[in-house]
Amino acid sequence: MRTHSSESRRASRALGAGAALVAVSLALAGCAGGAASDDGPVTLEFWTWSLKEADPAAQAIVEQYEAENPGVTIKLSEVGGTPETSSKLLAADRADEAPDVVQVEYRALPSLVTAGVVRDITEDVAPNRDAVADNIWALSTLGDQVYGVPQDIGPMMLTYRTDLFEKYGVEPPATWAEYAEAAEKIHAADPDVYLASFSATQLEFFAAQAAQAGAQWWGTDGDAWSVGIDGDASLETADYWQDLVERDLLTVEPLLTPEWNAKVNDGKILSWAAAAWAPSVIYSVAPDTAGKWASIPLPQWTPGDASVPFLGGSTYLVPEKSEHAEEAAKFAAWLGASDEGSKLLLTLDLYPGGNAGREATLSNDPPKLMPQQKDFYEVADQVIDDTTIPVVWGPNVNVATNAFGDALNEAALGGTSFRDVYGTTQTAVVADLEKSGYTVENP
Repeated sequence: MRTHSSESRRASRALGAGAALVAVSLALAGCAGGAASDDGPVTLEFWTWSLKEADPAAQAIVEQYEAENPGVTIKLSEVGGTPETSSKLLAADRADEAPDVVQVEYRALPSLVTAGVVRDITEDVAPNRDAVADNIWALSTLGDQVYGVPQDIGPMMLTYRTDLFEKYGVEPPATWAEYAEAAEKIHAADPDVYLASFSATQLEFFAAQAAQAGAQWWGTDGDAWSVGIDGDASLETADYWQDLVERDLLTVEPLLTPEWNAKVNDGKILSWAAAAWAPSVIYSVAPDTAGKWASIPLPQWTPGDASVPFLGGSTYLVPEKSEHAEEAAKFAAWLGASDEGSKLLLTLDLYPGGNAGREATLSNDPPKLMPQQKDFYEVADQVIDDTTIPVVWGPNVNVATNAFGDALNEAALGGTSFRDVYGTTQTAVVADLEKSGYTVENP
């Protein structure tokens, strides 16, 4: 039986998320008018990194939509990650050369909305609202306005080496306190082996873990922003990670470097706290270890409280200056939210946000990394139900990313204060908001 926090706590979190984002949405609520449908053929330019033109699975998805919608052509334009895509979209907006559908990570959406480059598609996707769970729609909803259709989601999980946990007599940790105990026991048994690496540049993970502990890094009250990166809950998590690093219980190692890959292959790094997409990443760099891993829910910060935020994932937005906005919103809704489209996203090795695609995972084979874990998708689905902590991203996530990662890595390597990094990041984020003309009220 699942362990849940109280319903009142969940309700207050959900309401808090909506209230925190109302200020962003109200300022732009009336900006996006309905676009007139074209009488002739329509070509929709789609900026994406998930659907690659050379990928037969992506082409099959495009061809399916085009067959069902005569006169509509989907032109795939592969773009880089969110920072590159956001910059490119802002430039295209200024030049009046916007594409029609753009894939961005959820954390980038608030900054693009406040910049006025994203269309409000609330009415366009209204027929699809019941096809996606509320906690997933929340990822691309600001206040009551929908600004994107969820593509994929990242239910947070811990993926670990079952054989080596057994060798070292370690039980899979259910709490972060048990995680620390496991790290100590493993490293004591073999000083060359670590429970995990400490990758300082993973801002989104540290924000999610702080949120799990009760922090809110960004929020709004009316037209004012609050910033809580150096709040008490965040600093508790900073102390937690600093303790593990100082005791040499984690190896300070960036993810997915040749060195990290080698250690994973050699059984020197035994776990990765990330999301349900982690197994496919590990398999891509350590396929010979398949069958030796399993995934469980993320360790709990508060014992008995399974609530977590999502980690990663992206959404399809429609630019304000799309020349075919209605057709674009229809395509985005089909791809991300319809039964047919969300199931097809599974062919791209994504964890779809739509209910039909999510349900389809339950009959899927487990990831190649853990073919023996027949309940993998059932576990992940339970994590999705427990994903009730909203992470509110501010309009200047890029500033936090730049201030946080390198400084935390230097602190980890040099033995200086992690708390100072959180404080420095707080100062940088607040200063940037004020410079940009926002009112800031610190908690």
